[in-house]
This record gives sequence, structure tokens and C-alpha cells, in this order.
Amino acid sequence: MALTITEDFARALDCLDRGENLFLTGKAGTGKSTLIRHFMATHEKRRTVVAAPTGVAALNVGGYTLHRLFSFGPNVTPSDVASGRAKPGKFAKTIAKLETLIIDEASMVRADLFDTIALALQQYGPHPGRPFGGIQLVLVGDLYQLPPVVTEAETEYFQTVYRTPYFFSAENFNLDLFNVVSLETVFRQIGDTVLVDILNAIREGRMTKGVQAALNAHFDRDFEPPKDEFWLTLATTNNIVSARNRRALECLDGQIFVANAEISGEIDRSARATEETLYFKIGAQIMLLNNDAAGRWVNGSMGVIVDIDIDPADPGGLGGCVYVRLRNGNTVAVEPYTWEITRPEVIGRDIQHHLVGSFTQFPFKLAWAVTIHKSQGQTLDRAVIDLTGGTRATGQLYVALSRCTSLEGLVLHRRIYAKDLKIDHRVREFLSGSTRRETTRLCAIEAVLVGQSDGFVRPIEVAVAFPDGSVTSTLVNPTRDVGDSAAVYGLGASQLQSAPTLAQAWPFLEDAISGYGLVSSDAEAMLGILDTELKRNGMVSGLEKIVTPADGSSGGREFRAGMRAGERAQLTLTAALEGGTTQPAVEYQPLEVSYTGYQMTDDLMIMPYGEAADVAAMLEEKFAGHPVCAETETALADFERAYGVSVKRVRAGDAPPAAAVLSPGVRICFTGTAMLDGVVYEREEMEEIAWAAGFHPVNNVTKTRCDCLVAADVATMSNKAKNAARWGKPVISAEDFLHFVNGR
Repeated sequence: MALTITEDFARALDCLDRGENLFLTGKAGTGKSTLIRHFMATHEKRRTVVAAPTGVAALNVGGYTLHRLFSFGPNVTPSDVASGRAKPGKFAKTIAKLETLIIDEASMVRADLFDTIALALQQYGPHPGRPFGGIQLVLVGDLYQLPPVVTEAETEYFQTVYRTPYFFSAENFNLDLFNVVSLETVFRQIGDTVLVDILNAIREGRMTKGVQAALNAHFDRDFEPPKDEFWLTLATTNNIVSARNRRALECLDGQIFVANAEISGEIDRSARATEETLYFKIGAQIMLLNNDAAGRWVNGSMGVIVDIDIDPADPGGLGGCVYVRLRNGNTVAVEPYTWEITRPEVIGRDIQHHLVGSFTQFPFKLAWAVTIHKSQGQTLDRAVIDLTGGTRATGQLYVALSRCTSLEGLVLHRRIYAKDLKIDHRVREFLSGSTRRETTRLCAIEAVLVGQSDGFVRPIEVAVAFPDGSVTSTLVNPTRDVGDSAAVYGLGASQLQSAPTLAQAWPFLEDAISGYGLVSSDAEAMLGILDTELKRNGMVSGLEKIVTPADGSSGGREFRAGMRAGERAQLTLTAALEGGTTQPAVEYQPLEVSYTGYQMTDDLMIMPYGEAADVAAMLEEKFAGHPVCAETETALADFERAYGVSVKRVRAGDAPPAAAVLSPGVRICFTGTAMLDGVVYEREEMEEIAWAAGFHPVNNVTKTRCDCLVAADVATMSNKAKNAARWGKPVISAEDFLHFVNGR
């Protein structure tokens, strides 16, 4: 097939011809790797090496892994190179005479690895002391795909040393040293323009309802791949993958073989590359998990077991080899492999890795199903995508879908929801800062939040302040316990019961902020909270960027305890208008036509956005099976009178007396932070009181293991309250509970 040289291809090739540094990016399937292979084929006399952070990526472009090229151990650090502890070995002469280094799948190159490579080139490249040793450095990859892997133990290190784990946050990366070319023409799905449009929307974090519906048309929970066709299942977790592979293995005829790993030292289960006990048969589809020293396969190569030669006298099953036919047709003998296990320790601005054990096993795992992370770089005509449990990493949904060549070969085992669309706004900022509409027309957005203690942070009030001095705000129902917000902000569950979710309020808020640049006291946190909460409630918005006042948070004006969102927004806007912002603001643009929604004012007035009848239907759905409190009843009655509509609901009756419910041994679930006579009672304290009084506290409201819910506010719409309504469990107030206990 002839290579199509698009305008983007030509610009990239021109940069390469001139020997200039290049960051080559673009959507999945646009031919980034193809362009590199073409350049290599037409410039054979140039001393060029291609490398990649993973084995699969290296195989895709016929190159080396970065660690192999530089003779780096798995845990090398920048200080190792700076001190001389790590230096090029086998390929030292190659690096010293190198003209061009091409790094493919650069999105997975961590910032510390980039710094390590940059220092190695600066010391051992052809022109020591010059950036990158004076060579041409070419970075190839799509940052919207899977991010670099950072373990939990390394999180603190990256939070203190680097702004992000991506290569563009490395100390030795300077965008001014690179040309940037983005490939736009998609070739992988060239025969399916609908899929191309869908992938473009998802890549940029702009999944509309139409895009979501088009994908979910391929949902089939009961689909089982035909045995005579090659289908690969992509899933989010190792647990799902393992279960599917076990079932597929059971369907194979023939003897089952077992190999037990040899383990030394104390190692976590998560550090094991494959199963401690491997079960396999002839005919099993597998993925290899190491880079073969002879270069016959790399980590991620796939194949089928065609023969097994294991010594029956070996009780561990590691005394032989397994013959695997790779997808390229070659048959290789695979023997046991030993992984050295290390533990990272942060020392100053560096990470040291200490050997703590080893793990020896056949280096493969069953692979009728693989994780989405392991699928990066693959092209599939037929794929089953299983998002059970939700996506876990940014770019995961896009990577999974973009492996497919057409919608015809796509099956979803679980529907796609807005919350599955996870992107890193820092990547979007890096890639598209110059392509968006900058503005000096600012408005400030702030929120009152609950949930900081448990990590499930949600807004209960959002306000926007404008330069003309006006402020618009809405209460927000967080659909969770509101903690001590009644005491701190005067906003309890009773006031918030009839409030919209953030997604229901967003059409109103979006209309207000359209055309403005957004500023907030903690821009990155606010962007994350709003984006996460909207997606949790099924909406993808046009939110892309929020900026911070240049002189920090609210311009030196501290938010006092109990300050509401409107006053916070005014302080933030004043600081931004007086002192400027840390970065240029970007004009907010809605993603698509606004939905029906409503605003809830501070005095509990329901203000519809769209048709009042549609809002009435929305409210009916909200309160289906959930009795409304007195405050909500008043708000709904006022709404009905003002707009001539009717909202069906069940009015809350009198709560049962505590004495009728509370008897020794009763199983009680608690929700919310209670207050009685000025004393605050956290849920844990309420549980201790219950134990002392002879009751049995439980964590959740269930059909058979809970008898009663005690709520700080009986109007709460937390999941516990919803379950209590579902199972017909009585709900009594924390105040009544405490009076009952104290009166005994």
C-alpha cells in the first residue's frame, strides 16, 4: 500500500530532514509510527536509533527499549547518571556517535526518565555539555493516551519534584527547543468516518450525548466471541482479565499444566508480573511479559502455546520450557525468568531502589483478555471492551476504543457513561494552550464543599461573580451526607433536598459563564471537582481551563470560616482584576445545546432553566419513592403556583417515635454529622453511644442486616437514605436518638 504524504506528514518530514528537534503528536491511528518507519527507510545513512519506554512500543517501530539502549536498570534515577553510577554500556559507542534519537510512545515516558536520558545524552552524546548531547531528539506520541505509570510509593516523590509525571514536566525539557507537528488524518479507521469522529470527541474530552448513544448501540452483555475468530477482550482491571482467561482456559481440551513460582524475600502481590501459580494448556492464547535477551520477543508480544516440555519430576513445574508460536509466525522456546523486586525510598529530591526479593516464573500470562494498558499500540479488527467497575486512568477509554479499526468489530460488555471519560486537564493545557480563544473578560467561580474528610468532595453551593458586581449562585444537592454544613454554613439536608445536582444546575450556570474566562482561588482543584461531579451525574461539559489570581488564591484575602460561595467568588474576582492571573484565561464555550435544568436560590426558590413542565418532570423523578421534608414541600408548592405546573411527590409523615424503633440489639446505621445543644457528634461518636446503649451499629443500610437509619437530618438524600426508602426501614433523627438514649 502506497504511503500517503499529507501536509502534516510533509511538515514533520521536513523538520526531520533539517535535523531539528521534533515533538510529533496526533490522534491514535494517524500514522505516527508509520512516518518514523518511512523516515528510517529513506535516511539509512543517518545514524539514527529508535527507542521506546515499553517493549511493545519498541517492537512496533523496530527499535529498542530506552532502558536497553542506555543500559539502564529498571530503577535508574537522574542522580545515578549525574554521579556516574549509571552510564551507557553495550551501546555506548552508538550513543557517542548518534545523530538522531527517536523516542516513540513518549506519552509513557516519565519526567524522571526523560531527565535521566537527557543527562546521559549531555554527558555521553557526541557533543558533551550541549542539550541532549547535540543530537536531534524526536519525541513521538499522543499525550491523550495512557499516562506514565507512577506507583503509590512514588506518588510523594512526583508531587514534590515534578508538577506532572509527563515528560513535559521534566527539568530538562524545554518546549522552545522543539518543533511541534500534530498529525490529523486518521488511517487506522479510514473506512469508518463515524468511528473517527467519535474517537476525536473522546480524545479531547468532549463526549456529547449523541457520541455516547452511538457507542452504546454496540452494548451486548451476553456476547461470547466465536471460537474460530480472533477476538481480544480489553478490560480495566487484572481481576476481570483473570476471570475471563480462566473461563477460556476451561473451554480448551487437553491436559492442564501447572507452574509454581519461586519467591525469595518479602514482596507484595502487586509486584508479581504474573500469577504465582500458572495454569495453561496447549492452544492457550498468551502474552509474554519480559524482553527476551536475544530479541525474539518483547514484553507484550502475543502468541499461542503449541507444545509444552516440562519435566514431570519437577514438582514446581519450572524444569522445562513452553513453545509459543508468535503472531509473526515464529515459534520460540520460553523458559522461566527471574524478576528482581525493589522497594523505592524517597531521599531528598531523589528515589533510591533497594532489592527486597525475587520472583521466578514462566514470563507469560493467559491473554484471551488483556488490560487496556497492555493493549496500547495494538490494532484490532475485533475487540470486546469491558469497562466493568469503571475506567481507572486518564485516556483509558480512548485507548481502548482506538484499538478498533471499525465500529463493526466493536462489542461493549458494559455501557459507557460520562464518568468513564477521564482526561488530564494538564495535558490539554500543554497541548492546546495556543489554539483556544484567550480572553481578559473574567468571572470567578467558587463553591462551598463537603466531603473533604473522606475524599469524596462535592459542592453544595456554586457561585459566579461578574465584573459588574453581580453574583449568581445556586444551591446544589450533593446526594451524600452533608457533614457539619448545617452548623458551618447554615445549609443542612433539609435546605438541599430540593436543590439540583450540579448537572441539573449546569445549564443555568453554563449560560452565565459562556464567553468569560474562569478564575478560581484553587483553579486546578476547582476544575477537577466540577468536572468529576458533572460526569458522576452523567454530563460532559465544555470545561477546559480555570486560572488563578496572580497573587495567590483570593489575592491574600483569606476565606473566613463559614464564608459562602458568593462572597468567595467576589474576593477571587477582585484579586484577579487587580493583580492579573497566573496564566491567560480561556473563553468558556458550551459543548452542545444546553439541557433542561434549574437554579435553587438561597431562599429555596426553584428557578427553571428551560420549560417549567420539563423541570417538574425532573423533580418528580428526583423524589420518586423518597418522602419530601417540610422545606422541600414549601419550595415545590411555590414552584407549582409560580409556573402553573404540578409535581407529584410523597409528603413525609411524622417520623416514628424513637421508643417504637429502638430496642436492645437493634441494628442501626448512622448518616451525617449530628448536633444537639451546640455539641457536634461525628458518626463514629454516634456509633460509640449506640454500642454503650446496647444497640448494634452497622455500616450500611441493607435489606436483611439493618433495622433502622439514624440521620443527622431526615431530609438527607444520601445513598443510605435512598436504601432506607427502598427497603422500608424507619428513619429517625439523630436528635430524637440522642434524647432517647440520654433519657434511659
